[in-house]
Amino acid sequence: MNNTLRAASLLLGPLLTAVATFLWEDTRHGLTASVIGLYATVAGAYGTLYLWDRLTAWKPWVGATGLVIALLGLLGGAAFSLQGFFEGLFDVSKTASLDAAAAHPAAANLVLWLPGPAYPLSLAALAIALAWSRLASWPVWTALLCSSVFFPLSRITRTEWVAHVADLLILAVFAALALLVHRGRLDPAPAPTP
Repeated sequence: MNNTLRAASLLLGPLLTAVATFLWEDTRHGLTASVIGLYATVAGAYGTLYLWDRLTAWKPWVGATGLVIALLGLLGGAAFSLQGFFEGLFDVSKTASLDAAAAHPAAANLVLWLPGPAYPLSLAALAIALAWSRLASWPVWTALLCSSVFFPLSRITRTEWVAHVADLLILAVFAALALLVHRGRLDPAPAPTP
């Protein structure tokens, strides 16, 4: 049962993120996409944390470091979704929202600008850890590494086709990982002895 829930989490998070991108309003998240994005972050957390747990079984310091980066990335995803939600709810322009954040630099840095990059960084870290541990095949970790570049590029530039490519890559990778989790085939290779 747990593997089914973990696999569902690994699928649902990226799927909801991909749906949210289709609902952007004039290259902004808007109210609906932000709500879906927030739930995507929560939905994907259980499976993502499980992946890092499996990597902890292989090399504890890799799993622990990745887990911290992943948690910061989840915080960034939730924070940006909430920012979009409140922008849409109160009909605040992008400029006004950025000006408001600039008026509170310490808080904005702690909530938005530092955790925000942690999500693509966590994708890259997961790709490297999956490759190193041989927990996933090279097409899986290579696609995940590519998505770690496409994701921030698409969100910074608000280029929809790049966002869809990033979302599709992430969804494909996490679907492959979900299949491995569901089948109980996510056991890392033994760590080499020094």
